[in-house]
Amino acid sequence: MDVKPLTLENRWVRLEPLTLQHAEGLWAIGQQADDWLWMPRACFQSLDDTRQWITEALAQQDKGLQIAFAIRDRASGELAGSTRYLNIRPKDRGLEIGWTWLGRAFQRTPVNTAAKLLLLGHAFDSLNALRVELKTDARNQRSQAAIARLGATREGVFRRHMVVQGGFVRDTVYFSITDQDWPVVQPRLLRMLGE
Repeated sequence: MDVKPLTLENRWVRLEPLTLQHAEGLWAIGQQADDWLWMPRACFQSLDDTRQWITEALAQQDKGLQIAFAIRDRASGELAGSTRYLNIRPKDRGLEIGWTWLGRAFQRTPVNTAAKLLLLGHAFDSLNALRVELKTDARNQRSQAAIARLGATREGVFRRHMVVQGGFVRDTVYFSITDQDWPVVQPRLLRMLGE
């Protein structure tokens, strides 16, 4: 499983390798505190803060630990948010999809489902992954419902798992989709997108 930066695209979204050139566009849509409430860190505080966030993501990418993407809405051509592959485990053929956030205008649109379709498709069909994990803050009921709607299986709760914004120690709910689930999950996602 050789995970490298690449561009993924379908008719709804384009996932581009994250670069510092995305900073201004992400800063413009990443300032809403409520949108970052359940993330490990708060929303962007400045353009420099946005650049620092990208630099940190790319440092993790250089170590082979993550692959970061900017999400671009194909209909408008605008940046919609960001997402990543992380917790990459080539020996076990597993990885996680996470750090996903969208600007307000792109929430509750096909963008997130279309991005997940691309990431899952690449993981299972190109990288031959056995397992893809998704996780969220146990307080984030909306995210849990969205992950379940994808067809992921709720596996359990990691208690007192992460220290997040404001020093809060969160419990984390884990979900997964396996290679055995993918033949059922893929058509489900396509139906959700009206295909």
